[in-house]
Amino acid sequence: MNDVMDPQQKRPKKSDLLVRSLSSIVLGPPVLAAVYLGSPYSDELIVLSGLILAWEWASLCYRRKIRVPGWFLVVAITGLLTFSAFGYTGFFVPVLLSCAVVLYLYTRYVDKNSDLALWLTLGLGYLSITTYSLLWLRNSYENGFEIVLWILLVVWSTDIGAYFSGKSIGGPKIAPSISPKKTWAGLIGGMIAAAVISYIFAEFTELYDPLVLGVSGAGLAVVSQMGDFFESHIKRRFDAKDSSNLIPGHGGLFDRVDGLLACSLLVFLIHVVY
Repeated sequence: MNDVMDPQQKRPKKSDLLVRSLSSIVLGPPVLAAVYLGSPYSDELIVLSGLILAWEWASLCYRRKIRVPGWFLVVAITGLLTFSAFGYTGFFVPVLLSCAVVLYLYTRYVDKNSDLALWLTLGLGYLSITTYSLLWLRNSYENGFEIVLWILLVVWSTDIGAYFSGKSIGGPKIAPSISPKKTWAGLIGGMIAAAVISYIFAEFTELYDPLVLGVSGAGLAVVSQMGDFFESHIKRRFDAKDSSNLIPGHGGLFDRVDGLLACSLLVFLIHVVY
């Protein structure tokens, strides 16, 4: 992907910023409402999100012309999340493993594409587990809404803090070959913003000890940035600017929830272990 920009395009157009703002205003309240109301509304939102994410991943891999393995990916992830939403969580791991084997073998030996076999199988595992993590966290605890809301606030505050600190301070890039706009100053600003929001959130909700949640928020900010880098690497691998054109001004759903997916997975693993 060519990163050289025309000087006329270095600053976002006001119309682009307006579209991005309007998209956030329109999409934000329904998402928060579904998370607040819980099952079945949050379940439907997560299943739909999983379907869209699977479609975007397959579209990236096939550069928009999806073949049979890509559609299998979409059906498998949607099915796994749907059965999990209905409470059949015991089948998640064995069905996921079975689908992964079928997808890999078919793509490599029938479609004869070993490279895409790896990427599609990775997508199946990553997207199904991360979206399942959100579903599980929301439905498995009485304070599931607070847990998911905290993750959302951490991701949003990380993005905002990183944007403003990166723009105002600048400085060395973290990984210019993957994401040329991400700076160390932005990461630190995002960590501080996430820590402050987490501390305040704990004071109001008593979710956890404020100091513990503040430190956890800072750590989760790093994970959010890692999720962002992971998605950026995928887009560069397949020479794509955005995961799709689904959301005006924002690109695709994967572009908006890359950090959320990574954070949800880590919080899920911590809750399962402890």
